[in-house]
Amino acid sequence: MKEPAPNPLAQLLQKNQFIGWTCRVDYEHATVLTSDDLKAKASGVPLHCFLLATNLKADSIDTAGEILLLRVIGSAPLPQDAELLQRKSESLKNRELKIAANDSPKSEFQFGGLLCRALGTFYLQNNRLRLGSDVENYSNAVDLDVYRPSGAALSSIVNYVSAERAAAAEADAQRLGIANGMPAFPIGTVRYSSTDRLHRGDDAEKAVFNLNAIDFLARRTAIFGMTRTGKSNTVKQLVSVVMRASRECRLKIGQIIYDLNGEYANANQQDKGSIAEVFPEETIRYRMIPTPEFQPILNNFYTQIPEGHHTLRGLIELNRVSRSSDIDAFLNMEFNEPRREDFENDTTFTHHHIRYQRKIAAYHAVLARAGFEPPPGFKITFEAGASVKNKVNPIIDPANGLTPMQAYEWFQLARQIQDELITGNNQNWVEPDMNVLMNLLLQKNDQGSYIPGFRVLQPFKEYHAPNRTTDVCDEIYQHLLAGKIIILDLSVGNPDQRERLSKRIARHILASSMAVFNTGQIPPNIVIYIEEAHNLIGKGEPLTEVWPTIAKEGAKARLATVYATQEVSSIHPNILANTENIFCAHLNNENEINELAKYYDFRDFSKSIIRAQDVGFGRVKTLSNPFVIPIQVDKFDPEREKQRAGK
Repeated sequence: MKEPAPNPLAQLLQKNQFIGWTCRVDYEHATVLTSDDLKAKASGVPLHCFLLATNLKADSIDTAGEILLLRVIGSAPLPQDAELLQRKSESLKNRELKIAANDSPKSEFQFGGLLCRALGTFYLQNNRLRLGSDVENYSNAVDLDVYRPSGAALSSIVNYVSAERAAAAEADAQRLGIANGMPAFPIGTVRYSSTDRLHRGDDAEKAVFNLNAIDFLARRTAIFGMTRTGKSNTVKQLVSVVMRASRECRLKIGQIIYDLNGEYANANQQDKGSIAEVFPEETIRYRMIPTPEFQPILNNFYTQIPEGHHTLRGLIELNRVSRSSDIDAFLNMEFNEPRREDFENDTTFTHHHIRYQRKIAAYHAVLARAGFEPPPGFKITFEAGASVKNKVNPIIDPANGLTPMQAYEWFQLARQIQDELITGNNQNWVEPDMNVLMNLLLQKNDQGSYIPGFRVLQPFKEYHAPNRTTDVCDEIYQHLLAGKIIILDLSVGNPDQRERLSKRIARHILASSMAVFNTGQIPPNIVIYIEEAHNLIGKGEPLTEVWPTIAKEGAKARLATVYATQEVSSIHPNILANTENIFCAHLNNENEINELAKYYDFRDFSKSIIRAQDVGFGRVKTLSNPFVIPIQVDKFDPEREKQRAGK
């Protein structure tokens, strides 16, 4: 005779983990009666642990039953507690006086109550395990048996995914061309308390907690915790999970890390490894200052002209360089190329474009004179006009291209006959911006007096990348499209310039992905990691700024945001309210705890979060999990990750 299939409900129950009975149940809470002996046999009942309350038996085949899922949130008073306390006090006095108290019912003293929150109800539907998020009905007359799940049973509970969420995740994966859904990866094990001698002892079977990779695509994820409590380790684990999912599903997922402290680009003593070490072929690192094995985050001032000029303007203003009227005029210049659609006819457009070319040529000459290395084989080219060319140098035609030195000599000759050039048909040749640029180039103002001129720019040559042929923003975006990990090491260089470049890159990513979305196509999957997020998406930032916009609206362009900070209250409330995944380690401030307690069921963990300072001890709520789960995040192990990657 064929044996009946095992009951998925009963498989959650473990006889050796029996800890007592419910003596009170309602829609929100349950009181569990337990004893010291039962708790000891079950290896303890720590605060925040999960309990299962049911009238089913561990070997039951009754599929019509149900199991209440509880979480211990404290102790509960029992009616006889006052009397027992008095009798226990008398017993202790007698012990001190060495008086035998044979009538003392010591066994009664070991009983106590546990206050539990009702998290939901496990039941079967179409022979599939389901978890409702509430209590549908309860009986005052029935005392339910209570178990503390461990090992495989506990792992089943913390990795439970509802049928609706599983179907939505599968549909999302199919839209990305993944037939069987995205995998889940282990990231840690269940941990209830800082003291883990019993429930996580050497003989205890640890319950593994898995992250569903698809939870982090086109979603928002917050990582909260004080410095050195495991935020960076968690970020590294997430990067690894996304990369492994990318490989297994053959789906290109770009990742970009805004690394303010250089801990992802470089190995350090605390974390024992870097992302770049584990994924050397997939990782591309950028820095503001030229460094071996790093790409320059900077642009080529000769080819990215508006961006280079903007950088110079910021550096000059930041360093409080001594200014003259010519320098002020230079800082206020615009270098945007004329667009045909802004002019009424081709003749007018051509006229303005020729003037623009001359202005750019003079600017290039100033850069070259200041020592900014031109790209290899670079020539300065512009239309001078026949009459001007004949007056300045009839032998050399700037339209054919000049070396920087030839351009300097050409503009020097032009300046000498400037009054002659601005007469007749050439009266627009030396306009104000051209005049200022030639003043800087020749170090003479309009009165012929000496000025520092181009030398004002010389201290900032290190911010120029002569070998770059494309805009760094577009280069980074193309790497993301290819599924690379981009690390922007922002630990060195001028802080204001780092912030400006960071925002510019972020704007380019957002604009490029939104452009794909607006055409009706599926944008590429990109995950953006932001350290010290309170400085970028703080509550004081307007939602129209790039970072709040990405965090708030980037999901529709398949931009996922992972932001890490130790200041929960500093994050814009609109963003925090729409964050699907939250990891929280130790926080030392009650104001921050109270802010976090507004979301999901983090309030249950308030005291533990502020008290326990163990590195990697986190409380996690993901899109797939219906409640917060306390875990110990695995240490990021470079060698193990390399083995997983097949290196």
